[in-house]
Amino acid sequence: MTDITGLDVYVLYSQYTTVIRAVLILVAGLFAAKLASILAGRLTAPKFGGHVSSVTKNITFYVLAAATLFAFLGVFNINLTGVLAAAGILGIAIGFAAQTSVGNMISGFFVIADKPFEIGDAIELEGQSGYVLDITLLSTRIRTFDNRYLRIPNSAVMNAKIVNLSKYEIRRLDLVSRIAPRDELAKALEIADSVIRDNDKVLVEPGHEILITNISEDKVDLEIRAWVPRNKLFAARTELLRSIREAFDAAGIG
Repeated sequence: MTDITGLDVYVLYSQYTTVIRAVLILVAGLFAAKLASILAGRLTAPKFGGHVSSVTKNITFYVLAAATLFAFLGVFNINLTGVLAAAGILGIAIGFAAQTSVGNMISGFFVIADKPFEIGDAIELEGQSGYVLDITLLSTRIRTFDNRYLRIPNSAVMNAKIVNLSKYEIRRLDLVSRIAPRDELAKALEIADSVIRDNDKVLVEPGHEILITNISEDKVDLEIRAWVPRNKLFAARTELLRSIREAFDAAGIG
């Protein structure tokens, strides 16, 4: 039977405490990183908006997680200089292989700084329309109006024409209604004006307009411009089109 000396006990105890200390550092460090990232996100959200908050949260977590990893390795007296050198070489290799990703990350910082939209905004981008789900350093994620998931690289976002449909609280509604040339034009204008005024979704200010935009042998185009709350745009469009058509039919117009 092998005798266990005091030195052996000391070595075992030392190794045991080293492992315990390393595990505690890892668990506490990751917990602190998660907590700090949540706090960073909440502190930046009110002032800078949701997408800046999301990026700040992610950066905070990964920086603190990396620091925790180095502290964890340091407990075992691992040569961090060698690790850093290897990481640097690996980083250069990855950098050459991932130039597109780096470009997207740089574009991501510009998107965050420029703030053309916020998370939750309805936008038109790259021929697609939908709600912004998330903005990361690499890409912008959108849920289209017909419920499809769309991921657009930030380099494309930076070079795209962006229409933010949620930027302002009111929107102008443009409609075209056609009547026959033989119809009484003044009466048609009066009826359309009355229908618009009676619609509770149309704002009094700014005022609405009814323009004659085209007269031909077979039709007269009336262009209607009315201002409505952003969230009532589609409902107002449907109501006005239906109500104006019904009013014209009742008056024998069109």
